[in-house]
Amino acid sequence: MVKPITDIRKQITVNRFLLTGFCLLLIAYCLLPAVLSAQDGGTPGALLNYGMTPRTLAMGKTFTGLADDQEAIYFNPAGLVQLMSHNVKSAYLSLLGTNLGYLGYALPTKRFGSIGLGLIYHGTPEIDSYNSAGDPFGTFKFNENAFLFSYAHQPAPWIGLGTTIKVLSTRIAQYGALGMGGDLGALILPRRNLTFGVVIQNILGPKLTYIDQTDEVPLTFRVGTALKLYKGRAVLALDVSKNIIESSSVEPHFGIEFIPVFPLLTLRGGIDRNHVSAGVGIRYDWNKLSLGFDYAVLLHYNSSYLVPYRHKIGINITFAGFRTWVDADPKRFSPTPGRKENIAWLDLHYNTKREIERWQLLVKNQFGEVVRTYGGWNAPPLRLSWDGLDDVGRVVSDGLYYYEIILIDEAGDNYTYSDALTRVATMGPEGEIEFLPQE
Repeated sequence: MVKPITDIRKQITVNRFLLTGFCLLLIAYCLLPAVLSAQDGGTPGALLNYGMTPRTLAMGKTFTGLADDQEAIYFNPAGLVQLMSHNVKSAYLSLLGTNLGYLGYALPTKRFGSIGLGLIYHGTPEIDSYNSAGDPFGTFKFNENAFLFSYAHQPAPWIGLGTTIKVLSTRIAQYGALGMGGDLGALILPRRNLTFGVVIQNILGPKLTYIDQTDEVPLTFRVGTALKLYKGRAVLALDVSKNIIESSSVEPHFGIEFIPVFPLLTLRGGIDRNHVSAGVGIRYDWNKLSLGFDYAVLLHYNSSYLVPYRHKIGINITFAGFRTWVDADPKRFSPTPGRKENIAWLDLHYNTKREIERWQLLVKNQFGEVVRTYGGWNAPPLRLSWDGLDDVGRVVSDGLYYYEIILIDEAGDNYTYSDALTRVATMGPEGEIEFLPQE
């Protein structure tokens, strides 16, 4: 007897939750001995386990289970499978007398997975040095740089796998060192609005050797989850991280994100073991480009706010990639019978990761009311025509009209966009007006 499709889908959902729970229990079991013996202490290579942009810092460095932009290469490379567009992120932070800069780029592809690149710079100005007697001994500089290369692949719609190769170089005065390591991550998507992330960071180092002394960046475990509410306009995220050094403690991270004015304004907040943080993001969308400015402030409550608060600024750009939009020709027409331009031609553009399962195009008036609906299964046509009539067959009133296009691929991913479409200006038939002179 063949099971109904609904029963099969329910069984698949149950299996996904069981797998997710098993992965989280496995990581918790691995972390338990470290949690019981944890104490505070410093760790080498903190640059690779901190946070690079205002978004993640404002959310309490909580990104393992969210990982939905370019900075996934830093927290969880598997998250790159969620990207639909090219993504460039840049940020700067003045960190207790040092300068910390970040530049990253991510590229999603249809056949070869997703690729990410990142460059981190951390350096100081001139530092005074002294000999054993306390006499001045000149100045020196310290700087460290990291290069990150990430790759992510999605073998099934409910899971993504990723890896990051990282190269770390440091220089202290005349001494330098170079080391290489890597991360392995998984992102589990049991539901469209719920994700789980599991990451093992700093595998095999990097190891930095200065003459006869070697510092090794410790192996670090991160587990996180994120829940998106109100169609993604609100996000709750939770992370737990722990390295294998017994003197270090378990670090919880919690963050929230809320978009009160979509997509223009985003508010963020977070807390971790040392900081309470807040931030704001401003974004403007064009048809094929999105430009955003992010800001975060971090308050060190663990020092009773004796450590000065810090500001972080950044830029976020998305462009091209997998998207959809509509162009109308002409931009102004009259649906009057007998006129030359009484039809608006609608050109549909789209680029999707997978085959399209169904689509819908809505034409709306200035009040947001739907006046005309197009839709169907499989890929939409490249061109449609609108004769200025609504779904009932009546001529619409004059004014500016907008569109909303929605594509849903075979994995359930949505591609949507809305913008101005065309203006309707109804005019009567052409004719001549005769003027008679008055006596």
